Amino acid sequence: MNRTVQVIIGVLAVVLALGAGFYGRNLYLKEVSTYQVPVPIKDIPTYTVLDADMFQMREMPRTMESLPYYQSIQDLVGKISTVSLPAALPVAQANAVPVTQFRLADATFEVLSIPVDPVSAVGGQIRIGERVNLYQVLSVQSNSGTATFSANDPSAFKVELIVGNILVVDVRNSQGVAATTNQKNETNSTFTSSTQAEQVQILTLAVKPEAVDIILDAVADSKKQGGLLWTTLALP
Repeated sequence: MNRTVQVIIGVLAVVLALGAGFYGRNLYLKEVSTYQVPVPIKDIPTYTVLDADMFQMREMPRTMESLPYYQSIQDLVGKISTVSLPAALPVAQANAVPVTQFRLADATFEVLSIPVDPVSAVGGQIRIGERVNLYQVLSVQSNSGTATFSANDPSAFKVELIVGNILVVDVRNSQGVAATTNQKNETNSTFTSSTQAEQVQILTLAVKPEAVDIILDAVADSKKQGGLLWTTLALP
């Protein structure tokens, strides 16, 4: 083997060694090196609006960089915790959300729940995202001073629209568990899951602040005077 071949082989060996070293270094930095992520300084309770003072930066394996955790303190500011956030652990994006998203409605609306009877609430088939009209049906005092309520006498009761076009943000059964409703498949035949569908008995609504008193008064009147609250789907 002449000297020229030896030099070429030596150069190739050096190049291969440098390439292997560079590749190994990048692999090491990717798999083993660390970077900083925000973590709570101490445990943060559920439903807490987050502030920068609640967090500090902590070294974590760089492999976490592609996972759905918040990467900066600024990203967390103004969010609200949906679960308890343990100290010294990264915060998953699902565990801290914008306040408006957590409220289920725009911040300009108040969110309140009212009890409904499935019979008077579109058969209990109201779904989240639909808009409804809320009516009040009250009996009218007769000349004798007693309340009358007869379907054969239209003058014995009055129907009044309380609030219209209200956004439904949640539906629950009587135990406060998320209610499910019957769905339609492509052949338009009704089907349900293996468990019996729960009818809606609690409606959670997003309303303008000025409408809250009106709705609550109507709920109280329906309890006190024996009237009814009737819910219809609003026109599209």
